[in-house]
Formats: sequence, C-alpha cells, structure tokens
Amino acid sequence: MSHYFSERPYYSRLRVRRVRVVIRGTYFEYVTAPGVFSSRYVDPGTMLLAENMVIEDGKVVVDLGCGYGVLGIVYAKFAPNSRVYMVDVNESALQLARLNAKINSVNNVIVKKSDLYSNIDSDKIEVVLCNPPVSAGLDVNYRIIEETWRRLVKGGIFQVVYPLKVSERFEKKLSELFTEVSVLAKSGTHRAYIAVK
Repeated sequence: MSHYFSERPYYSRLRVRRVRVVIRGTYFEYVTAPGVFSSRYVDPGTMLLAENMVIEDGKVVVDLGCGYGVLGIVYAKFAPNSRVYMVDVNESALQLARLNAKINSVNNVIVKKSDLYSNIDSDKIEVVLCNPPVSAGLDVNYRIIEETWRRLVKGGIFQVVYPLKVSERFEKKLSELFTEVSVLAKSGTHRAYIAVK
C-alpha cells in the first residue's frame, strides 16, 4: 500500500493545485498535488507550528519530512541567514518543495532526498522542524524523536506538532531524552512542542 511517506506514492503523475495562505502576517503560495500530505490545504498541525515556531536567524535548520515545504519555507523566509535543509523520502514532495522555494523567493534552502538524517551532511544541526507521519506508527515516530536527539547539537531545539489525541504519549517520549520540553501552542486538534537538547 502506498502512503505520502513512501518514496513513490500511488499518484505518480502530478495533478497540481495552488494553496494560498497567510502565515505570520505574510502571504505564501504553495503548489501541491495528490500523493503528498495535505495536498488540498495547509493542515491544522502544520499551521499551528508554522504560526508559533521559534525562528532565529543564522541557524542550521532541518525541516524533517518536509512535504511540499511549508515549514522550511516559512522559516527560511523569516530567517534569511539560516541554512534550511528540507528533506523527505517522497520524490513528488521534493519536486514540489523545490518549486515552492522558488515561488516564495527563498534561496537559503537545500532540498534533498533523505531517510531522516541519512543524507544530511551537516554535523551542526541546531533546529529541527517536524509534523511527523503519526499514521506510520509508533516505531517510526519514536525513531524520529531518537534520531533528532542524536543529531542536534547541545542546546539545539526540536519543534514538533502532534494530534491532541496522541500528544501525551509523544510528550512522554520527548521528556525521556530532551533536557527541557514545553508546549509551544495548542489548538482544538493539535499540540506543538519545543524540546531542548
């Protein structure tokens, strides 16, 4: 069975649509297509994190499982001296993320195919952004947390969002590894966290 977190999702031919959205008071436009996560609109979890994530300029940032690029592009736009890696295993998502970086005039992003951190050459990752594929199961999601903790520099931050119904389980896992874990923002459906190594 094919999922948006597969290398080649079922929808191999891109049928594109445009998603227009205001985030942090700024207009963004994204080209999306079937076979990527939330192709019809920016999903509520991503919006919650995009609106509330801590953005500091001059950082090495990873948008992990970037999809069509919402989080990484927002960060890059507001932090032009940062280097933002946007990584995913989904080839359609990567193609769209490259296009969306151009559409939104951000040139401080590096879009790469990578299974988590396997293809990221930086050893100084300071910030990780993620709306993880919760439907992929606990093992995958725990691996995301564990590998993020391993790859972040000391003092680095992991900004992540989970659906409310499973957030406590993942908050517990974050607290087992990270020095400090706090809620960045919450909505009726999601909770966003910031975890400091």
